[in-house]
This record gives sequence, structure tokens and C-alpha cells, in this order.
Amino acid sequence: MRSIALVLALVVVGSVAAGLKQSAAATATPQIAAADTSPSLLPFDGNTGWIGSPPLTPATLHGKVVLVDFWEYTCVNCLRTLPYLRTWYDRYHNLGFVIVGVHTPEFGFSGESGNVAAAIKQLNITWPVVLDTNDVIAKRYQFTGWPEELLFDQNGQLVETQNGEGNYPQTEAKIQALLRASNPQAHFPAVMALLPQDSYDKPGAVCYPQTAETFVGPWHGPSIANASAFTSGADVNFVDPTSAHDDGKVYLSGYWHPSENGQAMISGGGRAYMRLPYHAIQVVAVLKPENGRTNRVVVTEDGQPVPKSDAGSDLQYDASGTSYLTVDAPRAYNVIMNKAFGQHDLRLAPDGLGLGIYSIAFESCQVPS
Repeated sequence: MRSIALVLALVVVGSVAAGLKQSAAATATPQIAAADTSPSLLPFDGNTGWIGSPPLTPATLHGKVVLVDFWEYTCVNCLRTLPYLRTWYDRYHNLGFVIVGVHTPEFGFSGESGNVAAAIKQLNITWPVVLDTNDVIAKRYQFTGWPEELLFDQNGQLVETQNGEGNYPQTEAKIQALLRASNPQAHFPAVMALLPQDSYDKPGAVCYPQTAETFVGPWHGPSIANASAFTSGADVNFVDPTSAHDDGKVYLSGYWHPSENGQAMISGGGRAYMRLPYHAIQVVAVLKPENGRTNRVVVTEDGQPVPKSDAGSDLQYDASGTSYLTVDAPRAYNVIMNKAFGQHDLRLAPDGLGLGIYSIAFESCQVPS
């Protein structure tokens, strides 16, 4: 998460922070004001390309309700917003609603246009996306962290900022109100109901403290609990200690080396594995096949195959009951979705050379069915 001061007038903020997600009460209906002094829609100059659209500008977007969505395709919180964005775009695009996705990458590979295009196709994103590989647009908009959504009225004036997940019904209600001003005869559906996993105000819902996101490469500082000195490109044979393992600490076994940019640790063989004790419900891992070769990664939890009832959507099983991931693209993999919050020992064991492990992220909110 990047931290840049954001000072904006007339901003309604809903946030997801410190493991707590909340849905605010409905806010007042926004009005369109031609003489508004709130911040304006800014240009997207300095980009490295557009996907799904010719270049857009504030002038070409005048008269439209515009949602500028700062996102990153490996960001688990960004991925959780997509069902709502898809619904809004499908419902309101023909009434003058536009989403401009600003893809500001976190990792080197997630700034490559081919990888972003593949992710957009996989994620079924049909709205325009502008590539902000060099963070030029992010700096212009004083972007603070993924996801961040800015809603602008037909005059290009900012009416709402949403930092993090949440407040989906309130945002959709504002979109409807803005569109109603220029489409008074239009009929609008009820706002999209919260998905079960987002119903944090439901009686019995609770968000537990969770292990912090873990960056496996050394680019944020020392990252491997059992590391000795190592240099980029040189394999080191790690030995997993037999002593107790600390929660949130990465332990390696076998041969590994850091990527050139320090963002990942890459497997080099020798029955390599990564071990990470954690406490959470969901586990999402950002992984990449560094040499272009599909990598089969055996996943165990507490020393056993992951129970099918606790499997994430990307986890697979072979005939022997082994739980594994097929890592064939650089992206976020949904590894674990435990039935209940708890403390566990995660282990990822690639079947060969060239698996890059970038980060492990966690979610811990539980909503009763």
C-alpha cells in the first residue's frame, strides 16, 4: 500500500483498514453543480497505453458520470470490488456512466502491458483501462493506495472518494442520482445487494485480526526469517529450522534466490518450499512462472493436504488427494478459504525451478450464512 497525502474537498470516504471492514449508512443524494469548486477530473497524460478504448480526456468525458478506479490486477482488495463495478457498468453505461480503470502496478511484471491485457480478459473487465506504468497519473491524482475510486459528475467535479473496499450501495445510489439529473425519465433498479462476503453489518459478522501482508522478496527490507547473506541471481541453499516458527515470518528450504528487482524469491530446486505460519481465513498468493514454464505447486496446511472445504478457488486436487496450484501466469492465486478463522502453517512446494513468490495476503472477515 502506498501512502501519499490526499487532501480533497467534498469527499465522502469509506475505508477498509486494520482488518476492519465497514459499510456506512446511506448518504445524501449528490447534486450536479455547474459552479462547483470541488476538485476536477484530471487528464490521463503520461500513460503508457490504453486497453479497450481510444485515449480519453476530461473534454471527451464531459457530460458523463465518471468513476476513476485506481486498481492493480494482483491486489486482492481490488479483485473484491470487481463484481460491483461490472454490475454498475452493465446497468448504467448506456445512460452515460463511464469507468476509467487506472492500472497502477505494484510489481514489475504487473506493469507489463501484455500481462495487464491478459488479466483484463481473464477478469472480464469491459471498460476502458489506462496503463499508469510510471505512476504519472497516480501522482497527479495524489493516489494513496489500492483500490481507490473517485466519482465525478457530468461537469467533471468530484463528488465522492472511496478508499479501500466498501460502501458499494452508497456509491451506486450516488451514480443513480447523478444519472437521474440528466435522464429524468429513466427507471433505475434497486441498488445491488451486498455479496455475502461483504455483508459486514450483518448480525454475527466479525473481522478478526489477521497476519499482515507478507512481501517475500527483500525489496521492503529483510524478508526471510532463516536467511543468511545472499545476492541477486545466486542460489542459496536454505535450511528450515526445526525450532518454533513465528507467525507472519517466511521460512525457506532448498535452493532460492531473489529476483533482480528484489520483489520475489525464485525457486532453484533442491526440494524447495516456502513455509509461513499465519492467522486468517483467506490466503492469496502472488506467484509467477519466471521461466515461462508452468509450475505445479503442492500446497499443504498444517502438514496435510488442504481440506476441500477450506480450498481457495485456484486450488486443485489430483487422484491421490494432493492439493496443488497450477501456476501458469503471473497473477494472484486464491489459495485458501478456511471455513473458520484460525492459526495455521502454510507450505508451498514448487515441483521445479523458476517459481517466483512475490507476496502473501490475508483476509479475516467472517459473515454467517
